Amino acid sequence: MVDLKDAVSLLRAKRKELIDQLDAVDKALSVLSGVAGTVTMAPEVTRLDPPRTLSDEHKHALKEGRRKARHSKDAAAGLAREMTDLSPGLASGSRARSQSPRLVKRTKP
Repeated sequence: MVDLKDAVSLLRAKRKELIDQLDAVDKALSVLSGVAGTVTMAPEVTRLDPPRTLSDEHKHALKEGRRKARHSKDAAAGLAREMTDLSPGLASGSRARSQSPRLVKRTKP
């Protein structure tokens, strides 16, 4: 099993070496460019946030929006018919009025 304290101390030592090397490079650059002050870089580590993911509902809404926009563009160009905006699973208005609902609570006589 790897001892985490050893790994942490190894990484810190390596970080210190790299910072020292960067300081040497900064000094060399300042001498070569003729700048009196030295260029210093912050030794802080940049942390990145994890990538964000969209929920399934949001992905579906984006797809629907793109589909509607594409259809509107085609309709404006005369390539598509006018779209009916029915929710999936719902009957059209004329059919719903002509028939009774499928699920009805029966009352006992």
